[in-house]
Amino acid sequence: MGGVNEFMDLIPEFLEEARDHLTTIEADLVQVETALKEQRIPDGDLLSRLFRAAHAIRGGAEFVGLESIERVAGALADLFNLLRNGDIAPDAELVALAFRAVDRIKAVAADPGASGQNAEGTVSLLRKAVAERLPDRVRQSTETVVSPEGPGDGVRFSVSAYTLERKRRRGTLYVVSVPPEHHAAETGQSIMDLSEELGALGEVLDTATVTDPDGGAIVHFLYHTTLAPDALRLSFPAIPSEAIVPVPRERLDTLVSSEGEGTSGERRRSPAPTAGTGDAPHAEDRPATGTDAWDDPHGAAFGPKQTAGTLEDIISDTAWDRCSEFVSFFLDRELYAVPIFLVHDIKEMLPCSRLPNQPCAVLGVVNLRGNVVPVFDLRRIIGLPPRPFDSKTVMLILDIGGKMNGIVVDAISDVATLDPQAKQMTPLLGRDLASEHVRFIGTDKKNGAFLIVLDIEKALAKVFDAS
Repeated sequence: MGGVNEFMDLIPEFLEEARDHLTTIEADLVQVETALKEQRIPDGDLLSRLFRAAHAIRGGAEFVGLESIERVAGALADLFNLLRNGDIAPDAELVALAFRAVDRIKAVAADPGASGQNAEGTVSLLRKAVAERLPDRVRQSTETVVSPEGPGDGVRFSVSAYTLERKRRRGTLYVVSVPPEHHAAETGQSIMDLSEELGALGEVLDTATVTDPDGGAIVHFLYHTTLAPDALRLSFPAIPSEAIVPVPRERLDTLVSSEGEGTSGERRRSPAPTAGTGDAPHAEDRPATGTDAWDDPHGAAFGPKQTAGTLEDIISDTAWDRCSEFVSFFLDRELYAVPIFLVHDIKEMLPCSRLPNQPCAVLGVVNLRGNVVPVFDLRRIIGLPPRPFDSKTVMLILDIGGKMNGIVVDAISDVATLDPQAKQMTPLLGRDLASEHVRFIGTDKKNGAFLIVLDIEKALAKVFDAS
């Protein structure tokens, strides 16, 4: 974080929040220890929670200028990030070193003016243990520091190639620029409060503080979220729309196109690319939609605009034609289904964070293993009246064009098998359901149940277009 520290008065607030996060980390590390003793794999949500807590401490320490805490918390956050991504496996030594790092942060927090020498020793031990467990390619990318540049103003951030490579595959990176004094006067919210709110809907990767021509501070956040620009701006109405700027994807492609280049600690600085320069994005990293969320600052509420012309780019007709297994579920007493290749997960109903100015079919967003996932009430989408959620209510997490979307249904049924040759459009026999929502109907080969297979991509696209 560049620039003069403007936020020393926030140190007491930061230390109080840091103690709360440390309590969370210690409790979760005990759960990791228990899982290891029982020869179980620790829960993914647990590892994500550990990362978020350490990342929050690192970010707060950066704001208030407590460099020793920032370095230790940064090493912890890197460890937990690698664990949650599955690049290394947890073991007793790593857990012990994590506890040691927590103790070191507590010691520095108790005496912020003390020397950071012991903190450096803790960081070195932790990073050495992590490096020994990483494959060479991953280790090189974690050690290579790249500097994405903020659009328009030349502000540079520092982030590892490892992080940037993973973040650009899903969601959007933004530069969010806020003058802290003005923001506090308008909202009563400190810059740390804002950082925490941003973290609830995504991840602050780095910050840079610069001085404006009038001598005031401006904080620039390098921010990652699965929310598209319009939804992000609606979520933070106190931030001017022009202060939330997507980072063009080609700028990131230039930075990480040669993965693994560079030596430990090297910072690769690349100029902002002009038209026709830079490496082309890897095909596997592009969203499968016809419109790229990286290039569309006025995209739909939760992702790229999806029109009838681009739906074929999301899921090909060939994939539909070859699919014979479908996840079936109930809405009222009727059985509906979606193809199994779209279903990423099935979760119990989770509490949703509401977003302003969204259609009634949009229930809000949930944080799923560190990813912000929009959630939709399928009943409202297809024209059924709402009903209270109960113990049978479930959320299907669908992967559509590389973007996660949640749909809420009354109850799960089974995995149904349909004969690809027997799929056909037949009259819906008076059912109160628009034909545009139906891909086809069929009969489950296992039990003869009648299924209405929904064209879920098109149904969600209409919600996006209405947002």
